[in-house]
Amino acid sequence: MVLYNYKGYDAQSGAAKKGSIDADTPRAARARLRQRDKIIISELKEAVTDPKKSRSALFAKRVSLLDLSIMTRQFATLQNAQVPLDECLSALTSQVDNLELRNTLSSLKDSISEGKSLAEALSLYPRIFNRLYINMVQAGETSGKLGLVLERLADYQEYQVAIKGKVFSALSYPAIMIVASLAIIAYLFISVVPGLQKVFNSLKVTLPWYTEKLIAFSEFLQERWLPLIIVSVVLFFVLKKWVASEKGGHKVDLWALTFPILGSLIVRINVSKFTKTLSTLLNSGVPIISALEITKNTIANTVIASVLEDAKTSVQEGDSLGNCIERSVHFPPLVTHMIRTGEKTGDLEGMLTHVAKAYDTEVERKIESMISLIEPMMIIVMACVASVVIVALLVPMLSVMSSVR
Repeated sequence: MVLYNYKGYDAQSGAAKKGSIDADTPRAARARLRQRDKIIISELKEAVTDPKKSRSALFAKRVSLLDLSIMTRQFATLQNAQVPLDECLSALTSQVDNLELRNTLSSLKDSISEGKSLAEALSLYPRIFNRLYINMVQAGETSGKLGLVLERLADYQEYQVAIKGKVFSALSYPAIMIVASLAIIAYLFISVVPGLQKVFNSLKVTLPWYTEKLIAFSEFLQERWLPLIIVSVVLFFVLKKWVASEKGGHKVDLWALTFPILGSLIVRINVSKFTKTLSTLLNSGVPIISALEITKNTIANTVIASVLEDAKTSVQEGDSLGNCIERSVHFPPLVTHMIRTGEKTGDLEGMLTHVAKAYDTEVERKIESMISLIEPMMIIVMACVASVVIVALLVPMLSVMSSVR
């Protein structure tokens, strides 16, 4: 997108007009001003770039899934009200808050004016609109049910936002508790223990073995804190690189599925996402092979994704989806049974929707139970650590007090 400054005249009143407009080309800028704003252009120049604005553009707000879901819901409402496509995009451009999304919608309108289909125009912006979005819009345009497809797409995106919010809420609390616990422990060992150690040394108190171990650990932290931080940072980046690799990521994903308590939650989240995505695509008219390929790309866990890749290949060779899923040990029997039933009755989309709803409920229940367990567990761990430190320091203090008496 390029910023252009323009001068011209209102086509109806003849009043002088000037301002700026974002567009890909001067031709697109002239077309937009003529068609949308009814302005006859007399002068159009590319704006001189302000270095400060250029730097701030690097930190411009990205298009979040929430922004996209709100826009899609509004788009579906306008389409269901039989508003023409170009007017829909104009209305969305004027009311979207996110700057990047607003500029993108404006460019989409220009592409539509040039004769492109909506799906073709969306494919020019893969960073904002993924394959699922583009394929569903293409299916909606082909079937003449774009409004209905956009409504389903908005439902799916809102579901994704809700799931991410639930997972974030489940992980954020223990993360905060762990950070707080580590901060308290560090304060005890770096500030409290050294102060009491000076008192014990000045009074020449005989310390129990566990107090000596505690003081030794405190001295180690004080003397080696910088190397510890450096080693921790290096290990973090090495581990991050290993997890990002194909082999390392696969091992971590496999371990995550078998991890006690958390593993069952990860399975349910992935099953819910798989069934919800596949049912949404099939309901929108996307062929099952393409739907399985798109669904596979939305699954973050590589183990589950590899199952869907094998399922796609088997379905291409004439096998049923139920048989493919059944061969995997990672999918619960209920999912296999429901898919088989859907294939037999010819209502696979409906059965997948039922499975998604059932596992949505399971995910909510699991997250709530995890949060309810994490809170007392973290309190117990913090209490145990604090108790060990207090006891190790209190016993010598009592010894000092008894000797004074």
